[in-house]
Amino acid sequence: MSPTRDSDTPSQLEQDAIDVLLWLGPNAGRELSYADISRGTGIPDGSRLRRAVPKARVAAHVLGHRLEQFMHSRDPLKRGARVTRFHKSGQGDEFGARDALLACRKAVAYMGDMHRACSFEAGNPHSLDREAFGQMADAAEGGIRTFSGVERLGSKVVQNQGTMRRQAERIADLEAQIAEMTSDQSAASA
Repeated sequence: MSPTRDSDTPSQLEQDAIDVLLWLGPNAGRELSYADISRGTGIPDGSRLRRAVPKARVAAHVLGHRLEQFMHSRDPLKRGARVTRFHKSGQGDEFGARDALLACRKAVAYMGDMHRACSFEAGNPHSLDREAFGQMADAAEGGIRTFSGVERLGSKVVQNQGTMRRQAERIADLEAQIAEMTSDQSAASA
């Protein structure tokens, strides 16, 4: 028989999400990988942490904050690393728009899946409730039409990000050249 849990005592998952959220506060705005979060919170980098982060994302939203989805880093020094960033209420920057657009595109894709599945069930003579599935298919189609303007907005943001990314890559290349020249000069003087 399992011991009964006190309703005031958080479960392991809830405690992990709390620990993640508390650790993210002072690290707001920084690009953080799962390994960074693991080191900071002491939660092993594995399934336990990967369950806690989405819970922390939901809790952050309830508190008015934002924990971005994991995306490839724009930092030239972290080329391609998958990172997230935490923003406190009222803060954020242009890179947060990239996360918001990603979420919009995912939602529209899911709505497309919903529309296809519900349309199929609405036409299925053996469906549990053809009328209800037809209404859900119509709602999904309306949502898709409403959000179709996301691509126009997205192209403006992506265009600005592309320019900033190219500038950051150029700066990283120049820094690498300077470091190489400095190391060549110090080797020659030795």
